[in-house]
Amino acid sequence: MIQGLVTFPAATDLSSYQYCFVNLETDGQVGLASATEAIIGVLQDDPDAENEAASVCVYGISKLVVDGNAGAIACGDKLAADSAGKGVKTTTDLDDYGAIALEASTAAGDIISVLVVPGGLISAA
Repeated sequence: MIQGLVTFPAATDLSSYQYCFVNLETDGQVGLASATEAIIGVLQDDPDAENEAASVCVYGISKLVVDGNAGAIACGDKLAADSAGKGVKTTTDLDDYGAIALEASTAAGDIISVLVVPGGLISAA
């Protein structure tokens, strides 16, 4: 399996957010991504303090915590971050997404396989 892993310092305690979307902050640290922030990848471990090493999958296959209850997720759906860094289905024109679902989900808190593709942009065309 090809996977791009990069280590960044954590911006805060991320110990409860393994397999959630993260963003790159202006100081070069990673923090939990929210619905309005650009996704850099998926957190692979659980750093529990600021400046602790955080391993991030920036491309390739990863696990991702999703909320399929917010909208059923099917294989091939594009996933953006919700306010807690979890993957949610997006179809909104010009919406940023960070992964493509490789498995389906209809429940909150499921962990599914995804293809991490940060910088994706939904196009209604």
